[in-house]
Amino acid sequence: MNADLGAFLRALAATEFAWGTKDCALVIADWWEANHGSDPAFYLRETYSSQAECHAVLEREGGLGRLVSRLARSVGAIRSSGDKAGDFGIIRHGGRHLAAIRTQSGRWAVKGEKCVTALKNPKVVAAWHV
Repeated sequence: MNADLGAFLRALAATEFAWGTKDCALVIADWWEANHGSDPAFYLRETYSSQAECHAVLEREGGLGRLVSRLARSVGAIRSSGDKAGDFGIIRHGGRHLAAIRTQSGRWAVKGEKCVTALKNPKVVAAWHV
């Protein structure tokens, strides 16, 4: 991990949520870019601007899990159990799949419409090392 995770998460919390630029799925691509200099989701940015449009993109891409898996493979991300700070992945919380980043405290940070939430012990569906 090259980027400062704490600084990244603080900046994320100070940034307004926006579908297609700063939503839960694109934030993990931002985290990859902060560490490696390339954006695996460049072709998705600004292609949707609402929750309904986001759902349409996810449906077209086979769902959030398949999309994130494909993007992670495309940049050579290595699968993990999600046990290290900075790992990113898909978690299940409240019956939904969410893209998240593991924090130094072991929680999973998710960019929501109102704030960044740090979830304790969600089910990790898939994870990768940054």
